[in-house]
Amino acid sequence: PHHRRICRAPGLCWRCRSPTVWARAPRPPAEPLRASVGRGSAQPMAPATPSEDLQEGWERRTSRHDPSQVYFVHAQSGRTQFEPPLKKPRTRAPALAPHLRGTHAAGGVNAVVAKAANDLFAGLPEASSDTAPRKDAQRIPAAKVSKPMTHVRALHILKKHVGSRRPSSWREKVITRTLEAATFEVKEFRKRILACEGKDKQRAEFERIARKESDCSSAKEGGSLGKFGRGTMQPPFEAAAFALEVDEVSGIVTTDSGVHIILRLE
Repeated sequence: PHHRRICRAPGLCWRCRSPTVWARAPRPPAEPLRASVGRGSAQPMAPATPSEDLQEGWERRTSRHDPSQVYFVHAQSGRTQFEPPLKKPRTRAPALAPHLRGTHAAGGVNAVVAKAANDLFAGLPEASSDTAPRKDAQRIPAAKVSKPMTHVRALHILKKHVGSRRPSSWREKVITRTLEAATFEVKEFRKRILACEGKDKQRAEFERIARKESDCSSAKEGGSLGKFGRGTMQPPFEAAAFALEVDEVSGIVTTDSGVHIILRLE
């Protein structure tokens, strides 16, 4: 009966005044939106696509508002789009640069590319070898890591003064010279040592002056302190000794004991 038809709103049938069944009428799938180019401009119609080329579940529809417009609907999900969902996507050849369009029509693209490559590498020297060097030859040699210095062997000459920690020595029971006088004497000793030619002569002169002038008990052995490590001497003396090269004479070194010069042996 006509009053059993689905109406858009609940109430009484307009013919027999019987209660109607209310439900929403199914709506057709929405068309995909596409921005118009201009006022009154028509969208280009999509090329006809056979249904067997579409992916499974897609259908081709025509727009109700514009019969020239075609879109595609997925029946299950309700998804819509203008681009055809093909099983195999279409491949579009990239556009050629303006200077290659004429040569492409004539079939001379390869010749143009070859000419451009020749112009790019023109003037470069020829390769001396066609083979790449082996991996062993390409390796960068590792830098030699020197071992940290833990011990040195050195000679020294000491001149004490009134401000020394213990102003007395085997040469003088009571030392009365000033710091300036002790520094001047040590500078003169250093000049005499450096005036000698050769490392052997400098060492011999150093030992001779140490036996005669040094206020340290090591004077009897030519100023030899033997081999010593870090932490055994006073910090200024240790820093100067470890900073020297072998057979090098230091500058003036001042500690609580007095004024020194050092000769490193090893």
